[in-house]
Amino acid sequence: MLRRCRQRFNVSFIKTLLCGLLSLAFLSAVANARAATPTETLVFASNRPTNWDIYLFDKAGAAPKRLTDDPALDYNAVFSPDGRWVVFCSERRGNPDLFVLDLQTGGAPRLLVGTEALEDAPTISPDGKWLAYVSTRDGNANIYLLPFRPESSAPTAQAINLTRNRAGNFNPSFSPDGKRIAFASDRDEYTKASFVGRSPGSEIYVMNLDGNNQTRLTNAKGWDGSPVWSRDGETLYFYCERENDLRIWHMNADGTNAAPISPKGVKALSPVELAQGRVAYAAKLNDRWQLVSSDINGGNPRLESDTANEYWAPDFNLKAGKLVCHGSGIVEKTAMIPTPIGEFPMRVAGKNESKSLSDRLIKLIPLRGATFASFDPQGEQMVAGFGQIFKVEFDRNRVQPLYQSLKEPGWATTWSKDGEWIAFTTGQPFGGSLAICDIRKMRTDGSELVNLTADSKANNALPDVSPDSRHIVFRSNRDGNQEIYLMDADGKNLRRLTNHPATDTMPNFSPDGKQIAFASTRDDDYELYTLDISEDGTPGALRRLTDSPRRDTHPRYSPDGKWLVFASERNGFTDEMPLVNEVIFNPQPFGEIYVMRLADGKVLRLTHNKWEDGLAIWRPLKKANIEAARLK
Repeated sequence: MLRRCRQRFNVSFIKTLLCGLLSLAFLSAVANARAATPTETLVFASNRPTNWDIYLFDKAGAAPKRLTDDPALDYNAVFSPDGRWVVFCSERRGNPDLFVLDLQTGGAPRLLVGTEALEDAPTISPDGKWLAYVSTRDGNANIYLLPFRPESSAPTAQAINLTRNRAGNFNPSFSPDGKRIAFASDRDEYTKASFVGRSPGSEIYVMNLDGNNQTRLTNAKGWDGSPVWSRDGETLYFYCERENDLRIWHMNADGTNAAPISPKGVKALSPVELAQGRVAYAAKLNDRWQLVSSDINGGNPRLESDTANEYWAPDFNLKAGKLVCHGSGIVEKTAMIPTPIGEFPMRVAGKNESKSLSDRLIKLIPLRGATFASFDPQGEQMVAGFGQIFKVEFDRNRVQPLYQSLKEPGWATTWSKDGEWIAFTTGQPFGGSLAICDIRKMRTDGSELVNLTADSKANNALPDVSPDSRHIVFRSNRDGNQEIYLMDADGKNLRRLTNHPATDTMPNFSPDGKQIAFASTRDDDYELYTLDISEDGTPGALRRLTDSPRRDTHPRYSPDGKWLVFASERNGFTDEMPLVNEVIFNPQPFGEIYVMRLADGKVLRLTHNKWEDGLAIWRPLKKANIEAARLK
């Protein structure tokens, strides 16, 4: 008996030991696999605002209570019907998610709905049972529905896509009986191949709670957006661009009898009904956005906010008698980037996102104002500019001006791969084909400035330096059409690489110098192409890479040449353009950042938000630190 027990114990012990060893081996293999996956950094220009916070107003004109203090963006706050909860959008995790605040018990905001996609524009049904919001989970902006359970994070897999439309669907609002949802949509313009920097507009729609019976209520040129219901359900308030004037309007719930409320000549957005027949909205007064209200006929105006900050997107709770909104917050002073309209902090506040590709992890770093940037070969310094050329010690946030000229502003920079000099464009950025632009180069301290295209009174722009630093590729219309050209680093030995009646532009060398990626309109809108280049500069095979319904632009190779990063508007707008354009001066002309694996053409989306993100570049890894940069 004892012998059998010993034998059973030995067998059991050996099995346990083997299982433990196998587990250790498995964990070790996973760790080694992760360690073998390089971490790389993508830097891109972003026009998102500096900082927004959520504010609570107890009474009109009084100083508000600041509900959030995260350095990232917090915006689009709404009350629950009982006044206890405030749900808002925050980018504190990197991309926009929905968070919730408990005004009754206090405490920090908690994640309510969060994915790698965008979640924005929340609204809660009058009975408190449902949460509707905008998400890019399926690609473009659609309206989704979830049970509202603020005590815990929502199971996003259960979210129902109500609009199921390939266009942009924005800013839902529940009817007082909870049976219908009003929203804005640009679906009537979606058939156009490209919005050329802006969508032509949106209209007001209404649908049942289950997404059926989607009915268009407005039909006007420009933007009709941000609809909200009156408390009796008989009226819809919205903003409108009719007559080239951005005003607050109201109409019957069936779309009839539309009429303006806010005064003419004063830009106004985001209406909400207050108590006693008043309507509040954000209005631009003395070049600052404030919250004001009036009666339904536009009379008896009253300031609802203080004047210390700027405020947008009000929401009112009748039970509590309070108003919540978002407004300008504290700005963290880092390196200040010069732009034609002023200086901005370079770093975008909030957590930097990381994205996993098949063979690497990518850290995404958005920079404000760092337009047309380029790294030095070691990845320690960056040169950029959009009017003034400046150099940045990237990790130390130190800025050094290199070039400034009001007559010939500098932009579109590229750092030579030998680290000795910087090439860039001078002339009016985006001045059109008639604008005279030149390719210049200078030493990395701004000295020895040389005009490489002085013999050409044409639009020469967007240079990129070859990996051996011997050549520069650029775009020029010197022969009457925008084509890709190649020249030696001293401006000599000019060769034309493309010859097509369409526009070819934004060229970039592959890391081995054997290929150039560029954008072209030769198939209607901007798509991405590659062109093989021989050692003597002779163009070879041409390949089309993308075929999306809208523009793909600004391609840049990864350091190993296996991936291409680019900006695209293929998934459309994620918010009504006036809500972005009127506040931060630029909507989403190119949309978001994407990458393509060149081996098989697989495309992955890296960013989801409502701001213009573009002009992405890979940060080089210093050779001595490649191993140290691997995940541990």
